[in-house]
Amino acid sequence: MAQEFNVRNEFFCDEDTFWDAFFAEEFNRRLFFNELKFSEWKRLSFKDEGTGASRKVAHTFHAQPNLAGLPGPIKKLMGDRFAYEETGSYDGATRKYTFSNQPNTLADKIACRGALFTEKLGEKHIVRVAKVHIEVKVMMVGKIAEERFLADMQASYATASTFTETYLKEKGLWSK
Repeated sequence: MAQEFNVRNEFFCDEDTFWDAFFAEEFNRRLFFNELKFSEWKRLSFKDEGTGASRKVAHTFHAQPNLAGLPGPIKKLMGDRFAYEETGSYDGATRKYTFSNQPNTLADKIACRGALFTEKLGEKHIVRVAKVHIEVKVMMVGKIAEERFLADMQASYATASTFTETYLKEKGLWSK
């Protein structure tokens, strides 16, 4: 049975500023290594074309989360070197980023995909909405793994929200 979650985070910047930060390599390196404590993060491909409503971004990155806090059965299922590749695309016309994560283990049994989009609340006030779908098709531990992954992802999005605010303030891009 699949698990889904939605999260909304407000930021005091315009939509283009948010997406510029979201795709910045410095932002991602600091987020994944310093804040989320991943063992690995590496951009594999990146193509950014256009601006504003005509902007299209396609990218892929490799990431290895820290598995230290996982319960034994889930850690055994994932293996010691669990990692994933995220492939995503952004459409400036809809202000929407869609992604799919491909794990290096049990790729036919684990699915994670979702979408992030922004909505304008004011001139320099937006909300970033994330909708994520997780499914683990493994007898006996699938539901437990889904619930744990869901909890970890929700915590990661909360951390990312706080870091995004900090990053935008550091760069002088926070408008409040």
